[in-house]
Amino acid sequence: MSDAFVRSWRRTGLALGLLWLAATVGRSAAVSDAFYALPPNPGERLPATGIYPQGRTLGFMGYSGDPARDLTNGFTVAGPVYGNQLPYLLRCESNGWPSVAHIGLPITFADKNPARYQLDEPSLRREILRQMQAFSTFRQIAWWGIRPEELRPWRRDEMNYLRIVCEVIRQNDPRHRPLYLYNPNHRDAASLTPVARYVDAVGKGCYVNSVGRKRDRAWVRWSVEQETGAIRAASRTNAFPLLNPELCADPAPAEDREIRGWVRHDVYLGLASGAKGVVIWSLYPRPAVHRTWKLWYDAYAECARELNGPRGLSRVFLFGERRSGLKVSLVKGDRNAQVTLGGEAEPTTTSEQERAARKVQLPAWTSAEFAFGDSRWLFLINSANSPAGFSISGWPQGSRAEDAFSGRPIPLETGGVQSMSLPAYGVVGIRFRNGR
Repeated sequence: MSDAFVRSWRRTGLALGLLWLAATVGRSAAVSDAFYALPPNPGERLPATGIYPQGRTLGFMGYSGDPARDLTNGFTVAGPVYGNQLPYLLRCESNGWPSVAHIGLPITFADKNPARYQLDEPSLRREILRQMQAFSTFRQIAWWGIRPEELRPWRRDEMNYLRIVCEVIRQNDPRHRPLYLYNPNHRDAASLTPVARYVDAVGKGCYVNSVGRKRDRAWVRWSVEQETGAIRAASRTNAFPLLNPELCADPAPAEDREIRGWVRHDVYLGLASGAKGVVIWSLYPRPAVHRTWKLWYDAYAECARELNGPRGLSRVFLFGERRSGLKVSLVKGDRNAQVTLGGEAEPTTTSEQERAARKVQLPAWTSAEFAFGDSRWLFLINSANSPAGFSISGWPQGSRAEDAFSGRPIPLETGGVQSMSLPAYGVVGIRFRNGR
């Protein structure tokens, strides 16, 4: 074999190797570009400062709070108050604080009286119109809250009342602001559907600890799924689900250290499950939560700042496009959780069927992947009462990752598989970006 032949063979091999390398790099770049291609952003057409769904800002609020305190801690709306709300709403107007105003009659539908509440429709329409006219100059009202709360869908008079109130508000509000009604904890999709036909913000209590779900926190996912199911059943394409978590009672002293983990789990599981707003009951420092009120409040404020502060995570949950390009697998821990539904909370406004004990099997962990902006976002929540281990794969070569909450870099493991351990009720968020 001549030296010239060998040199020619080597040159040919080198050229073929370079062509193969270029093709491989090209394919890798194409895969990466496709994975990180900019998705549609429905939030672009909305005002930057408005409250969702009339703006890009997530409604994060609590009942009976202090707007001057809360809106400097990541909260975005001065939530509803009970009693005489006028001084509160006037204060919000003068300071430019988005607020929620209650509309409706201060009535209680008779629970024990066999005679149904006799609805005087013309008088009701006149009164709701009068209330709307009184608020005609209020520019900071972001949502209307319907009162009384906890209307019962199996009572024709109460649903008729809801229908009339909602009709009058919509007919007389040129800004078409959303209508919200609080519903009891044990509502399911079937009982929420009649309500979802009329209101826009569909929420039910998600008071995990107070209704006996402290160690069944997957119930948060079930709760939001009932709201989304009701919205679908009612064919309300413009309605949206809410998370209504709790801040109302001290746990046992030995559990104080768990409060931050509970709050983060509940907020991020609710959003990962589809909630488009957070309404906490309540921000008032009631005696039952005197010892731990600040622990709860600080944990909610931490979430509020992550969502609505410089990192802007709320827009990922509001406008991100759901994807399944990343593969998340459970390698250690509980796959499912058995949760008992029903209970005696809010007994006068829930039916026997809703309060009846029945068991459902729910996933013990949840992953939610979104394409938003130039990134893929993965949120992973462990609802189990014990630690869990996961493997994550599926990102293109050359990707970079960072902690979605802090921005700190996450070194990706070689081999394209990332191991992740979460404690009980743990939450992790990862932002994947194109490293080319």
